[in-house]
Amino acid sequence: MVFVGIFMLMSFTVDQTEKIEFSCVKTHKATNTCHFNFTVDGVKYRYIDMGCKYNRNVQEVLKKVKDGSLALAKDWIIDCPKPRDKKERDFDN
Repeated sequence: MVFVGIFMLMSFTVDQTEKIEFSCVKTHKATNTCHFNFTVDGVKYRYIDMGCKYNRNVQEVLKKVKDGSLALAKDWIIDCPKPRDKKERDFDN
């Protein structure tokens, strides 16, 4: 009976790699930290990189998150910038 229960639990596992989505990275220069924002199944998560080791290599951070080797904290501290309209960008020049 125990084996049936274990088999049923293993059959209901969900592949998390398809639900992880990178949102943005923001650098906080005063504290030398980089804030990586992710969305996992619609919920906001963050990873704070002390010293900004991964600032240039976002794909490496995303790979480590999908592998489960980086711990994510819930909620964003620094929000992602909102995309601006083309008309707004034209006035900046």
